[in-house]
Amino acid sequence: MSMLDSFSTLVRGSRMRPEVREGKIFRHQRQDGLVETAKVLSIAPDSMGIAHVSYELLVVKSANASLMSRRTLNLDSFQSHFEELDEAI
Repeated sequence: MSMLDSFSTLVRGSRMRPEVREGKIFRHQRQDGLVETAKVLSIAPDSMGIAHVSYELLVVKSANASLMSRRTLNLDSFQSHFEELDEAI
């Protein structure tokens, strides 16, 4: 994380959401211990102009079991659920 990113994480008492762009990878730690990883495939508006994120979701259950699927959420819901940007990739 750059210094600029560090300084800009707080805005008016709330965290800024990471920018959602094609190719970026986000994570969500579930309460049951599983980690959901989402790779953004595309962002496009629907017929009402509401932005939607299409993404590939990977949920790893164990070393030998995982679930991969393609999903779509509106941008606000995606950002609320996937708050952690994976900057290692």
